[in-house]
Amino acid sequence: MLSGPVFAELMATPGRTEAFLNRFCSETGLVVEFDLDEDIWQLAGRALQSYASRRRKQREPGPRCILADFLIGAHAHHRGYRLLTLDGHLYHAAFSNLAVITV
Repeated sequence: MLSGPVFAELMATPGRTEAFLNRFCSETGLVVEFDLDEDIWQLAGRALQSYASRRRKQREPGPRCILADFLIGAHAHHRGYRLLTLDGHLYHAAFSNLAVITV
């Protein structure tokens, strides 16, 4: 299962098209959940709010996370999915009970 924001972010990869991703999902049996429930949006908002508060207090340097990051985590958390990511630290901090697999 992929959330809509994951699908959209994958389209930004050089050489990837919407047709390619649709074909890939079809061939691999991946389903894209484009409609996200109100609970997911609210959970993402709370996680983003906490993240922004921590950044302000700690004056953290480096790139900032965006709403899509928290929608992806909230979707996985709410549905009980495991999340495959390059940034395990972000998702562990924002969603403590989320099963995160870092690659």
